[in-house]
Amino acid sequence: MALAWNDLICTPDKEAIEALAESWAWRIGDGYTPLLFTALGDMFYEADEGGIFWLNTGTAEVERVAESVPGFNQLLREEIADDWLLPPLIEALLEAGKTRAEGECYTYVTLPIFAEGEYTVENLNPVPAIEHFELTGSVLQQMQDLPDGTDVKIDITH
Repeated sequence: MALAWNDLICTPDKEAIEALAESWAWRIGDGYTPLLFTALGDMFYEADEGGIFWLNTGTAEVERVAESVPGFNQLLREEIADDWLLPPLIEALLEAGKTRAEGECYTYVTLPIFAEGEYTVENLNPVPAIEHFELTGSVLQQMQDLPDGTDVKIDITH
C-alpha cells in the first residue's frame, strides 16, 4: 500500500487546536506556532524563542528537532521523519481498517508511558483530535510528578 502525505498527518480544526493549547499549556506554554500534526496526534511547533520542537502527546516528551522551519522541512524528507511519522504503523492501521475521518487522529488504548502502551494496531484507534488532545494532556499532566513504576488507576469521566 502506498501511503499519501495525508495518511501521515492530521488536520485538526480550530477547536481541537484550542483544546491542545489549553490541555498542554502545562508542558509547552503558550509561546509557539503549530507547524504540523501527525496522524498519531503529536505536534511539531515553532517556539517563539526559536527552534522547532516535537511534542509527543503519548509520553509528554518535548524534543528540539530543528533550528528553523526550513531545516525542519528538510528533515521531513529524510529518514528521521520515519521515527516521527511511523509510516509502517500507519500502513498497518489502514490495512486493519482503522481509517480516520477529517479532523481525526489515532489515540492510544494504553498510553506509551505505561509498559503495556505499545505502538501497535491493537493499541490505537481513530478519534476526533480534540478528544485525543484533551485526554492525553489531562492524564499526562496529572502523572507528571509520579516516579517511574508507580501503580496508577485511571478513572475517566466525561
